[in-house]
Amino acid sequence: MRTSSPPSHRIPTRPVTDRWSYKPIALLLLVPVIVAAAGLTAVVIAPPFVGMSMGVKELDKKLQAAGANFTRIPPIPQRSTIYANDGKTVLARVYLANREILPLGEISPVARQAVLAIEDSGFYEHGALNPSSMLRALAANIRAGEVVQGGSTITQELVKLTLGDPTNRSFGRKFQEVALAMRVEQRYTKNKILEMYLNQVYLGNNVYGIATAAQFYFHVPASKLTLPQAALLAGMIRAPNTYDPLRYPRAAWLRRNDVLNRMIGLGPTNGGVTAERGARAKMQPLGLPKNVGQIHLPTPPFIVDYVKQQIHDDPNGWYSFLGATAKQRDKALAEGGLSIVTTLDPNWQRAAQDAANQPWAATPSHPDHRPTADVGLVSLDATTGAIRTMLSGKHYQKDQVDTVTTVHQPGSSFKPYVLTAAFEQGILPTAIYSGVQGVIPDPRCMTNGQPWDVTNAEGTSLGSMNLYDATAYSVNAVFARLILDVGPENVVAVAHAMGITTRLPAVCALATGSVGISPLDQASGYQTLADGGVHCKPFAVAEVLRGDQILYRQRPDCQQVVPAPIANLVNDLLKGPVTYGTAASVFSSGWGKWPIRGKTGTAQDNTEVWFAGYTPQVVTAVWVGSQGRPYPLADYWGYDVFGATVAAPIWKAFMLSVLQGYPVERFPAAGLTTVPNVIGKPLAEARKVIRGAHLQPAAQVVPSYLPAGTVVTQDPSAGTQAIPTQVVTLSVSNGVAPIVTLPDVVGSTLSAANGALGAIHVFVTVVDQPVKHSDKSGIVLSMSPVGGTKVKEGSSVTLVVGVGPKPSPSPSPSPSPSPGPGNGKGHGGGGGGGNTALAFVSRAVP
Repeated sequence: MRTSSPPSHRIPTRPVTDRWSYKPIALLLLVPVIVAAAGLTAVVIAPPFVGMSMGVKELDKKLQAAGANFTRIPPIPQRSTIYANDGKTVLARVYLANREILPLGEISPVARQAVLAIEDSGFYEHGALNPSSMLRALAANIRAGEVVQGGSTITQELVKLTLGDPTNRSFGRKFQEVALAMRVEQRYTKNKILEMYLNQVYLGNNVYGIATAAQFYFHVPASKLTLPQAALLAGMIRAPNTYDPLRYPRAAWLRRNDVLNRMIGLGPTNGGVTAERGARAKMQPLGLPKNVGQIHLPTPPFIVDYVKQQIHDDPNGWYSFLGATAKQRDKALAEGGLSIVTTLDPNWQRAAQDAANQPWAATPSHPDHRPTADVGLVSLDATTGAIRTMLSGKHYQKDQVDTVTTVHQPGSSFKPYVLTAAFEQGILPTAIYSGVQGVIPDPRCMTNGQPWDVTNAEGTSLGSMNLYDATAYSVNAVFARLILDVGPENVVAVAHAMGITTRLPAVCALATGSVGISPLDQASGYQTLADGGVHCKPFAVAEVLRGDQILYRQRPDCQQVVPAPIANLVNDLLKGPVTYGTAASVFSSGWGKWPIRGKTGTAQDNTEVWFAGYTPQVVTAVWVGSQGRPYPLADYWGYDVFGATVAAPIWKAFMLSVLQGYPVERFPAAGLTTVPNVIGKPLAEARKVIRGAHLQPAAQVVPSYLPAGTVVTQDPSAGTQAIPTQVVTLSVSNGVAPIVTLPDVVGSTLSAANGALGAIHVFVTVVDQPVKHSDKSGIVLSMSPVGGTKVKEGSSVTLVVGVGPKPSPSPSPSPSPSPGPGNGKGHGGGGGGGNTALAFVSRAVP
């Protein structure tokens, strides 16, 4: 028996033509091998071979030594299958060898009979070798002077296919293959050997194994193969290229009938068939379907290429179970027989394609035959990061252009990252900024020595406005000034934390979206907002199985990267664009009941437009632009195109389709909080009060005369409006009064003197002294100790202040600036906000 192999260099199997390189005399050396394998241990080689052979016992020892290192047949390479999230819809098959492995029981009995009949009819009777077959083949080969007939068993052929070296045709290699065949028979049952062989054999057209061949040539499972079909496949094993029914149907038909004749000859009692049944089968045509060889799969969607690349690169370390290196992981994918269940929802994918193909989204051809305008759409589960949709262009099956992981200028759709960074620094949404366009003279924004010239989308200057309106109407001039207060480097840090993986330069132009990001990253960043500041890394593989064994199951990789109140506040601002701002015309009618947040974006010169938005459950980013080099979209449509012109309607059509069945879920309420007054309180109590106002206390120790652990100052000051989770810095006394120098306040007004002395935390006692002249009234006439004296903080200073001819009849306290309750010793407990120091003032009668 001779088994042919594919022309591919990647699978180490025998070629179609197998002519040994040694002389006919070398063939005689196989005789003792055959004798030993047959168990004729008492026989010594006859005189024709004396002097060029060895005793059978000696030979038996050598055979045992040659196979000593054998442990098992290596795993047979098997194709992997990539599925949609239902685990049933096949998206693609990945393989070097297109092979599906089946247990022997799932291969039809007639297929097993046909293969055994033509290849090794005595398989279940003989051992690893069939001496009679080998001797017949040897005689024929000696007569021909070369190998013209094989006498191998199925076990020997399995060894050649799995353990052999097709480039080594030496006698030593043949000797070792015989030894290995003997070890295989010791290690495995006959059924297992036959199963491995039927799954291993090459059957032409990059098809391996009887199961894959049944699907490829007849579109039936291996368990349903008929007698003529089984005979055709069995006949191809010897020379699959010669008997290829697609190219040589006549040769394949004749070979099939040879197999049937052999089965008739064996008869039904010896693994064959009756003459009547065989004759009927011989009369039948090949019976190949019209679409023979066609795999019933659509062209794989983009997510298949994305999954393969993710497994290769493994940027998050999720796929290390497939191998430590990219080469190992690629091999596992191509040969490991994996079932990879993705997160892609096929219904959502169709909805995305339908939305992109709407008549109003049609992209006219460019008059100069430039690349066509196209679409990129990515949709994520807002609470896990699972990728539900990846539409990479309208015709990915045709042009294979990646529009979802390549970078494009996001325009104003980048502004939510600037807002997030601003709110993290305590800038309020009610802050007022100028909307006047023009040159921004800040040196941080210089490019090639030129200042940054900012224009609004409408090309006109606008007045001052808060961040609510600036976001709704996408006013570039406001955000250009905002990023100066925030700092570009802080915007970069926030964007990366929220999911932008592209390396971003810390430049002012981030505020207007002039630095490229991908639709996938944009969806990932907006997912952080949709889930209240929790970022979940996007993932496309739900689980990986081999057979029934689950090798890997993805768990959402999520962490809080933006405080929830800040995310809620950004969400509150992103309500503006869809209700009264740039995209309001799209959603004012026909939208539905789901609350949404979103932002339009238009790149410089209107070359690319965006709409990214979300509900609490689903996040979607849509990009529209020209493939390759960006061209103004007005060249395609004949008028200026913005985010609300095309991208937002595509987003709307897609989301209306996929949100059906989702419950209406509201976004959490957003708001500001009032900073409470905690000056003078013990630190533990102050922290409790601050946290009760949904703020975060941060303490720093300062020298102070107050008891250790007492709050001396706070920032922001009491009564200030703040964003929840904002930090309130508390200066806490260490109980050690610092030395301060008294300012000279003689000649100052009492108010000015109180301010200067209160700033260094000293107690002030005022003594009134009548004066004759009104210009001395309210003026400090003297002080004790005098100005320039060094005293401890908390010391007392007496001020003599002039008053008119009618002094007050009784002492009355005068706070500076805000006294607290007195302590009975002329010292009032001061209070106040911000960094205002404690000031203690009392009045005494001289």
